[in-house]
Amino acid sequence: MNKILSLLSISFLACSSMPTPKHKAYSFPKELAFFGDVQRPYQVLGVVRAKSNFISLDPNHEENALCHNYFNKAVRDLVKIAKTQGGDAVIDVKSVVFLEDGRREMYPSAECSDDGMEGQVLCQAIAVKWKPDEKELNKTQ
Repeated sequence: MNKILSLLSISFLACSSMPTPKHKAYSFPKELAFFGDVQRPYQVLGVVRAKSNFISLDPNHEENALCHNYFNKAVRDLVKIAKTQGGDAVIDVKSVVFLEDGRREMYPSAECSDDGMEGQVLCQAIAVKWKPDEKELNKTQ
């Protein structure tokens, strides 16, 4: 009887503890991604989109902090995509939220969806290639 109780208590403890999700910290690529337009001359290459999924059920992290962190990851992914297309940076970075009625809203800050277990952030931006500005052209002539 003691063996059965021991086994039951061990299996109960094993089932009740779940591993803590591990989150890597991501920083916003300030030199390569911009909210809104920039004052530097550029050529538009096109729209780029990225998403980032993350485990949101984590007692060690606030939901808003997780959203911002994975927004930064998605923006870093936008920059990578732009670079594969020959771009130098992305401008007009936005979060994209799809509503239940099918409409889409865009925000110039981190906005995530969350079903209680998993969160997701969708981003889009415009991939650009920098053009030499007037000052640089005058120096070379």
